[in-house]
Amino acid sequence: MATTHRHSGGAHESHGAAGAGGDLITCTIKMLPGDQWVAAAETAVRINPANKVDTHQFSMATGLVLPPEHLAVLTAKKWPSSGVSLTVSFIEAVDAALRARILSHMNAWGAYCNARFTETAANGQVRISLQGDGYWSYLGTDILHITAGQPTMNLQGFSMSTAESEYHRVVRHETGHTLGFPHEHMRSEIVARIDPAKAKAYFLANDGWDAATVTAQVLTPLDNSALLATAHADPDSIMCYWLPASIMRDNVAVAGGTDIDAQDQAFAATVYPKPKSLVKDAKDVKHEKVEKVEHKEKHEKIEVKEKTEKIEHKEKLEHKEKIEIKEKVEIIDGKVIDKLHEKVPDKLHDKIADKLQDKLADGPIQPGPFGGGDVNMQMMSTTSGSLAARVQQLEATVATLTSFIDASLRPDLSGGALRYE
Repeated sequence: MATTHRHSGGAHESHGAAGAGGDLITCTIKMLPGDQWVAAAETAVRINPANKVDTHQFSMATGLVLPPEHLAVLTAKKWPSSGVSLTVSFIEAVDAALRARILSHMNAWGAYCNARFTETAANGQVRISLQGDGYWSYLGTDILHITAGQPTMNLQGFSMSTAESEYHRVVRHETGHTLGFPHEHMRSEIVARIDPAKAKAYFLANDGWDAATVTAQVLTPLDNSALLATAHADPDSIMCYWLPASIMRDNVAVAGGTDIDAQDQAFAATVYPKPKSLVKDAKDVKHEKVEKVEHKEKHEKIEVKEKTEKIEHKEKLEHKEKIEIKEKVEIIDGKVIDKLHEKVPDKLHDKIADKLQDKLADGPIQPGPFGGGDVNMQMMSTTSGSLAARVQQLEATVATLTSFIDASLRPDLSGGALRYE
């Protein structure tokens, strides 16, 4: 029978999926029929001898002498400490995306311990139904006693639209049961806060459990609890589920965990430790990744440095070239001035300038018997192009001016003397 508790709301409502009318679906560890308890306990001890109950310590701690069937209930149901590898199938037809999503959350435990769940088409060791009543799972090795074709885990109504937080809270919790982890709220600290009379009445009304079952499942603290990793109970453990305030002596509900917490991770690693080779391989892979990242970063830094040096070298060459061109332009400019002073007396500078201006006003100077060229175009273009182009233009201008001066002045030098008119 599923556990669907009426919940009035408040701070802890987020720890269950609210159904119609405000019902809160919480988890139940599904129990085998009573006539199978002893056989299931024997199976559990055969698979993992550590599952056996220490009856002497139990009697000393509780003062009770329980019949074999009740001692069988207290038998742990963990898988071999060498690890867990179980196949998973679905009772109903389920879309591939939803199956993959559920399997991914089941395998979340594998990040911390040696546990793996692999999907198979049918008759898996773990068989999941999405249409049954409530959230529940059989505990650990008990699933081996479930008839083929019947579910060992139920996730009522789970779909692709179910909140991701519910996958963390519910699927991982039920998977913890399949791994053999009972409820953390069976720790003595929490059990001591429960009012036995109220608890028996509550679970009788909601789950149909008789007084003996409530005693075994709720009121008997399990000192060898699957999550006894710390000195104190962990109310935030994924295996600790909501308990109503109405059954607590202090009237304070047990909130329950919402995901695999740090203490769950550490304890799962002690129950199903990963092989040292896998741990070593994981460390080696991590170290290799770090080395690759460091090598990549180092290589990138070298590339950046080389590119920067190339750019700086190029800029230096360009700067040097600019200086050389500037110096060459200055030299050529000086040659032009020297050539004018060499060919023309100081007193004729203005005269030549006037003649040159008149000549340029008439249009481009055509090449004549003394050489020359398009002085107008050359003079007009001295400001265009690069410095290198200007050097070429100035060199041409020097030659053109020299030819122009020689050709223009000789007709005025008749009679052996310069004429200024």
